Amino acid sequence: MKKTFILVAAAVLAISCTACGAGSVTASGVESTASSAAVSSSASSSSGTVADAAKYSDSLKGLITYMGACGYIDGNGLQMEYQLIGAKNGYRYTKKIDKKQTVTAEFYEYDLKNLNETAKKMLDSVEQNGYFTLFNKKITAYRSDNGKYLMVYKDSASGDASTARQKEAVVKFKTFKK
Repeated sequence: MKKTFILVAAAVLAISCTACGAGSVTASGVESTASSAAVSSSASSSSGTVADAAKYSDSLKGLITYMGACGYIDGNGLQMEYQLIGAKNGYRYTKKIDKKQTVTAEFYEYDLKNLNETAKKMLDSVEQNGYFTLFNKKITAYRSDNGKYLMVYKDSASGDASTARQKEAVVKFKTFKK
């Protein structure tokens, strides 16, 4: 009974989050400990300085720290209900660009040697279609070149600057630990 209630609550939360444009499900406000390890924008791409991916461990924590050093995310992340997409772990970050613009980035890690059916289905869909489906919503996602990580990236603004920032973020993400 308790397990059913939790699943129903997760589904309701997922639907309410996707209706707001978030695109996925968060675990009730759990802050990421992985993010506190240096998600600063001191080496941001906007300043022309780019972080060297080789300096970061090949882990979700390393990826998150790297993306923070590149200036794409900052602050503490919220742990996601990563099990819903078969992931090993996952976090969401929100970065306010200015008064009108917010970027949301979600990062998920998969254990490629131990993928369950849900993980296989999600990763195959992203590989083939560029999105996965969760609660009847198509969610655009990117898979890293090494296949181990998944990113969902949303920008509240449109235009050339937003498109360029997203393209840069996707390239940095995809080539992390290639």
